[in-house]
Amino acid sequence: MRIYLLRKYPPFRAYCYVRKIYLILPLCVILITTSACSSENGCDLPRQEPLSSSSSLHLLGNTEVVWETNPPTSGPHYPIPPKGGDYDYALSNLEQVSFLESGGVIVQYLPDVNGINHQKLTSFASDSVIISPNETVESLLVATAWTWKLSCKEYEFESLAKFIAEHQGQVSPTHTD
Repeated sequence: MRIYLLRKYPPFRAYCYVRKIYLILPLCVILITTSACSSENGCDLPRQEPLSSSSSLHLLGNTEVVWETNPPTSGPHYPIPPKGGDYDYALSNLEQVSFLESGGVIVQYLPDVNGINHQKLTSFASDSVIISPNETVESLLVATAWTWKLSCKEYEFESLAKFIAEHQGQVSPTHTD
């Protein structure tokens, strides 16, 4: 029946092409939009990482532990978290995870890199937020919370503020005081 229509009615053939264009065009728009909003600039979308099976381990000494992500968002840690605030040195992974488990957020940045407004960044520092340099992060800025991570290739005040507001105070279910 379709072949008969295609031969007898050329407008039907044009209709088929138009229909294909209407199906393909939205897909192209979506691909272009998502590539334009990719992580090339600014911050990625916050992503939740899997909970490490060793998150309930409280360690007392600096032991050889391998974390699944850098910086870690869960895993073994010290039983007592560090205080929030602005640090001028990198925290150990054990300190980081301990702070995250207690509901804190850590914003780490590559030191000695242009493009960071350190004064504005330190405005986030509080009892529940640590600002710290870290030479091992892969992006300009990385914010972490318990099982959550936000990576930024540029300094974006709004994205960091939103991440901190959504995640500070979110204490791990395994955390005990």
